[in-house]
Amino acid sequence: MSKVIDVGVWYREDTGSLSERQSEEGFRAAIATLDCLFDFIFRFFIMNLIILFSNAGLADWRFRASLGAVLFCAICGCEARYAGSDGSASLEVWAVRTDEERPVAGVEVRALLSSGKELVSRYTGPDGQARWEYAEGDLVVRIEDPEGRYYPQERVVRNPRKPVFFKMREGVSSTLEIRSAGRLPGPGGGVGEGGGRSPSSGSAAPKTGPTLAIQAQVEAWPLDGAVIRSATGPDGRVTLAPLPLGDVKLLVSAEGHVRTVLDFTLTSSENALGRIVLQPGGATLKGSFQAGEPPTDFSFRFRGVSVKVAASADGSFEITGLPAGRGTLICLRERRELFRLPVDVRGRVLDLGEIDPELVAFRQ
Repeated sequence: MSKVIDVGVWYREDTGSLSERQSEEGFRAAIATLDCLFDFIFRFFIMNLIILFSNAGLADWRFRASLGAVLFCAICGCEARYAGSDGSASLEVWAVRTDEERPVAGVEVRALLSSGKELVSRYTGPDGQARWEYAEGDLVVRIEDPEGRYYPQERVVRNPRKPVFFKMREGVSSTLEIRSAGRLPGPGGGVGEGGGRSPSSGSAAPKTGPTLAIQAQVEAWPLDGAVIRSATGPDGRVTLAPLPLGDVKLLVSAEGHVRTVLDFTLTSSENALGRIVLQPGGATLKGSFQAGEPPTDFSFRFRGVSVKVAASADGSFEITGLPAGRGTLICLRERRELFRLPVDVRGRVLDLGEIDPELVAFRQ
């Protein structure tokens, strides 16, 4: 059985209010109820004609068969007029500007299955509608503006009969420079020069000696929205856009360095976040899990962010560059959480060995 998704931006020329949309839905429901009532009356009339022409009593088998058939058709005929009665459902995604409450055209809507596989990607048309069928199950709906005007957002959809409402907010940009505190050889064997500062999380100490621009991966974790990823260029600089105004977390990762979490508050359309100096080193967390279903991924959550790695064929994993401190290890199979385990990261290598399923809390 397949379901039907109706994803897009709801649009009306004369109004964009949610209350009028709800009134319209109520009117449609009333029409469907009246249609069902008239259909039942018609079927009841047909049933009486059958009784009249068969000249049968209540005990006659033909009457009982006719009565059962008519009642069955009446019930099924009424239920078929309601969304979801035949196993189908209609999912609506509304995307409007927060300042005008009017639709945003040309927005990309992506649907991902619980396994992480992308189901479909469509762009909203002039009427803001997009339809496709999908296999039954939870969905992750991500909405993104290809023109970069609004920052991306995503939601987990568990009930396709309820609309998903996205408020599109204009994004801002942020620039920063990533450097290494270690003396790493640069082009021609040279070493970069420059000052530095520690991130607000305190995971890196101030550095006043020679530093080198390095290539790093930067992830932005807005409080409301999807994770935004980018990478530095050869000069160690990176620009992140679009990001939402307000509080945001940045996770900076580079090979051979401690993963660093930074907290910023973005207040303007262009935000210069300065220079970040990463410290060489970092702890390695590893282990394996083989009981029950084989895992597909492992995620380690700390300080409001997470690092995700793919599991090996034998169920083992290894996560590098972790800072010292407490976090949570989460075992996943196609986005479904199998278990979570609190971990206190200490030393250079923390080997959990083969994790005992009886010592962790399963989440089926």
